[in-house]
Amino acid sequence: MNDRYQEQRPTAQISPKDEQAAVRVDRAQTELTHGRAICLTTPAEGRAVAGVACNLVAAVETLTAARLAWMTSFGAPLQLLLTAERASTLGLSPPSLPGSAVSVSLSADVSLEVLLALAAVTPPAGQPLPAASLSVLQQSTTEQLVLDSALALAKNGRLMPALLIVEVPVAAAEQLTAAQLLSVSTDDVQRAPARGERSLRRVSDAQVAIEAHEDCEVVLFREDAGGAEHLAIIVGQPDFKQPVPLRLHSACLTGDLLGSLRCDCGDQLRRAIARLAEHGGVLLYLQQEGRSIGLANKLRAYRLQDEGLDTIDADRYLGFMADERDYTPALAMLKSLGIKQVRLLTNNPKKIAAIEAGGIEVVERLALYGPVNPHNARYIETKQQRAGHLKED
Repeated sequence: MNDRYQEQRPTAQISPKDEQAAVRVDRAQTELTHGRAICLTTPAEGRAVAGVACNLVAAVETLTAARLAWMTSFGAPLQLLLTAERASTLGLSPPSLPGSAVSVSLSADVSLEVLLALAAVTPPAGQPLPAASLSVLQQSTTEQLVLDSALALAKNGRLMPALLIVEVPVAAAEQLTAAQLLSVSTDDVQRAPARGERSLRRVSDAQVAIEAHEDCEVVLFREDAGGAEHLAIIVGQPDFKQPVPLRLHSACLTGDLLGSLRCDCGDQLRRAIARLAEHGGVLLYLQQEGRSIGLANKLRAYRLQDEGLDTIDADRYLGFMADERDYTPALAMLKSLGIKQVRLLTNNPKKIAAIEAGGIEVVERLALYGPVNPHNARYIETKQQRAGHLKED
């Protein structure tokens, strides 16, 4: 067995303070995923909002009627945190950058059904949304920091980017203490390494003969925070001292496993492996389902596409940007393997730019096209016309 894949140490080191922050952030994301509220605080050194004990935050996707009633019981104004993309689909015009967090005011008697529909978790139940009565709230620098931190927790937890926020007054601090909520600060969220920058650990490896090439080794990497797992699949015996044929492939369960005709992912995966088998190469299989919005949200986007939206507009309707992927884990994997130059199999110029920005030289682009069929023709056209993917000659 090849010793170069045996090392178990993380591929990147973070400071003890950053690691502690990452642990608290990871726990906060777990709380939101399981439908529990968290207490999001701001630092006491002059940046805290006067009179506010904490910002009570809950993910709309996992919110229950009982939890909504409890959060409403504090008597404080309710805010719905959305992304600029989702706000724009509701007819609002937030003065915000793409992907940024905005807050809209809610009535005290808002129902869970309306909240879920406003957040695009569920479709409207036969009645128009109260979008006309919504207004974007102006935020101070500290308040915007709270919104951005809450949004980061939701996205890193693969939740819908929509959260309910209540600024609980100091007078209700005892109630918060009795509730034993997990507390995390905006500083923790800012300090904790971003999803793609987290410490990546090489966990295990094994020889796995595959149909395309019997000499194949699979190496598993795991992010210490969050647990996302990525694979490096070394096909044949590529010379890592020379430019290595490389494919970055984001996981697509429907295309890769089920052979879905709605996209070209499965075809590209199989064609890439066949190309790599010719002279040896590496495939990085990245856990970034649905351009990193997660499988649940990708299926929601499919429903919207069936109603007429293209793949980009469907993601925007749900509150996501056109592409949420981060290739930092791929860069860490390449550096761990000792790869410095690559011949990249891709049609996406953004992948080339991301790899080169991370210090890996792309000496050549190798085109990789899949067959077009009636089910994926619009999807491929959208990628080319709106996402900048290169067309087949």
